[in-house]
Amino acid sequence: MSLFVFFLALLACVVVMGISLWFIRQQLKASQLRAERIQAGEARYREERQKAVDSIRVLLKVAGTDEVNWIEASIRIKNLLDKLSLDLSEHKEISVFYLVTEKTEHIPTHEQWRSLPKQAKNKFQKEMDGYEKAHVEDLKKAKVSLLAFDFSE
Repeated sequence: MSLFVFFLALLACVVVMGISLWFIRQQLKASQLRAERIQAGEARYREERQKAVDSIRVLLKVAGTDEVNWIEASIRIKNLLDKLSLDLSEHKEISVFYLVTEKTEHIPTHEQWRSLPKQAKNKFQKEMDGYEKAHVEDLKKAKVSLLAFDFSE
C-alpha cells in the first residue's frame, strides 16, 4: 500500500470521525433542549395544579356565605377537582359536592340565566334553595374534610 493511499484512508477516517462528533453534539443539544422543555412543562403543570388547589381552598373558605352560596361553590369545586383529575365522588364526605352538582346540572348558568324570565328564575332559585337546605350539614362536613385533604400527588 502506498503512502498516499494510507494518508487518504487516514483523512477519510478523520472526516468520518469529525462528522460523527458533529452529529453527536447536535443530538446532545437536542436532548438537552427536550429535557428543558419537559422540565418547563412539568413546572407549568405543577403551577396550574397549585392554582387549582388554592382556588378550591379559597372557595371552601367563602362557601356558604353571602359571597358564594353552597350550590355555586359545589359546582366550582367539583369542576376544579375534575381539572385536577381527582375523582372523589366515592369519598364518604366529599361526594356531596358531586351530588349537588349533579342535581343542579339542568339549571341554566351565566348568559342563559340572565335571559330567563323572572318566573323561571324564581322556580330554579327555590329548587337550589331546597338542595342547599337539604344538604347544608353534609356540605359543611365536606368543607372541613376537603380543607384537610392532602392534594399532593
